[in-house]
Amino acid sequence: MTMPYSDEELQSRLRLGEDSGWEFKEVEFRGDRPARHHRDDWADEVAAFANASGGVLLAGVTDAGDVPGMSRERLDAVESLVREIASDSIKPAIRVEAYRLELDGASFLLVAIPEGHAQHDSPGGSYVRVGSSKQPMTPDERMRLAQRRGQVRFGSFDEQTVSETGFATLDENLWKPLLSTEGLADPVVALEKLGLLAADEQGVTRATVAGVLVCTPHPEQFLPNAIVTAVRYRGAERGSGQIDAQEIVGPISRQVTQALAFAARNMQVGARKAPARENLPEYSMQALFEAIVNAVVHRDYSIRGSRIRLSIFSDRLEICSPGSLPNNLTIESMGERQSTRNEVLTSMLGRMDVGIVEGTGGRRYFMERRGDGVPIIRRETRELTGREPEYRLIDGSELCLTLPAAEPDSWPASVVITVRRDGLSLAGADVLALFPNNTWKRATTDASGEAHLDLHSVHLPMTVYFAADGCSARVEQGWIPSERALAVELVALAGGGSVVFPEGTGHIPGLAGRLNPILDTSFRTYLYASNIAINDGQQQPVRFVPSEEELRLADANGRELLVRIAAIMGRSSLIEYRAA
Repeated sequence: MTMPYSDEELQSRLRLGEDSGWEFKEVEFRGDRPARHHRDDWADEVAAFANASGGVLLAGVTDAGDVPGMSRERLDAVESLVREIASDSIKPAIRVEAYRLELDGASFLLVAIPEGHAQHDSPGGSYVRVGSSKQPMTPDERMRLAQRRGQVRFGSFDEQTVSETGFATLDENLWKPLLSTEGLADPVVALEKLGLLAADEQGVTRATVAGVLVCTPHPEQFLPNAIVTAVRYRGAERGSGQIDAQEIVGPISRQVTQALAFAARNMQVGARKAPARENLPEYSMQALFEAIVNAVVHRDYSIRGSRIRLSIFSDRLEICSPGSLPNNLTIESMGERQSTRNEVLTSMLGRMDVGIVEGTGGRRYFMERRGDGVPIIRRETRELTGREPEYRLIDGSELCLTLPAAEPDSWPASVVITVRRDGLSLAGADVLALFPNNTWKRATTDASGEAHLDLHSVHLPMTVYFAADGCSARVEQGWIPSERALAVELVALAGGGSVVFPEGTGHIPGLAGRLNPILDTSFRTYLYASNIAINDGQQQPVRFVPSEEELRLADANGRELLVRIAAIMGRSSLIEYRAA
């Protein structure tokens, strides 16, 4: 049994406090026994987690996140109490996992509570976890819980059968591309293996929820909530009036492409006009594609009367998807861990050709690598807008993603960067300004030490490389031109200097040959060199640590230099060199 959280994660959780997945419980003792009043209160908390998406109870931790510590005897007593509560005070019983942990010499008990397979009642009634507290379940919530968990024999809701359906309900044009040649010989058996057909309680073959969503032209006829409602608003609020609206229906593959098309046609696009026109959209199409795919595949289809909502405002785009986060997933861990509510849908989208759709990033299928969606959304949004997307959970029953709109400028903005050495203006310094998406602008300082750059946006955080003969390399990170001017002082470097490689390869003055520093997609860095030996003939490519490690380079003429790759971003590198 492996503890699911590291010490760093636990320390962070104690600092952040309680939320929809974590509860802190201080323990009062009578001697070495927990006080009796803990039993019913803790039972209500544990049941509330089980009736939601599961959670973690930290016994022996105060509301402020402090850990007073417990003796071995008291830990025994608390663990015994927790197991008695889970088996005797909650109906039906819950199987919990208990871990004895220690932070900074103070011990406590971590109780991991799984999502239940039924409605769990406790001494106080029926509770569900909402935010950082338990709430009594409403009749509607109890009904939805029964819908989600009523058929325990199915692993997930999308595997449940849909009444009044059968093999004939599925459209051959939609299911045929999913089957192999062998599967086409007996499609009913093949579709059952895929989870798109299943036998109901009477043994009748029915379409599953996933089968209806993937392989029927109008899933909303069987699942009225299987719709995406898309609206473009005039301003920043819903009351500002609608410019465009659409109810998007059909199999989920069509819902993805039509929702993406709706967003594209309602997106403002600026332009960069120098040296040639380049469109600058408000939102990354790749981020939108990932967000819409995640919404349709991970939403809770058991919640009646609730649809996916795509809302475009003047300053942001929101995608709200019914359902809480599954399996103890939290907002904070979404980019690090993966979990899915609808296993069959996830599997099917991994088989379905996406076709020619903008924003796919060159992929063949709607889903290719599980867990990539959130990191892509965050990276693409940050690179385009300089800001982070925001996820939030509303009332524990709806996940909303907000993408901030970029601020495209119709005309370039001219900025000036000043470079000095020893307090004097430095002419001939190489200045490379990199946008978050790794595109760049380059200029050389004039006699006044000024580099003039035309930028398509002055609102994004930029990284700037500075290089000059006889000077050390310098990097300036996080510079937002609209917020401050940039002036730097370069440090003299006797017998050396620095150079910029803006696009892949380049050469160092006096060294015969070319260098090719590489930063790969896994953020590993290594160096190739043409007609140059690295570290006395070390086999290439040679791994290096940017800004820290010096490499010895020697060309065929016997010239040797010590070289430090001060920075590398995308295909752009900053190199510092000195005599060996």
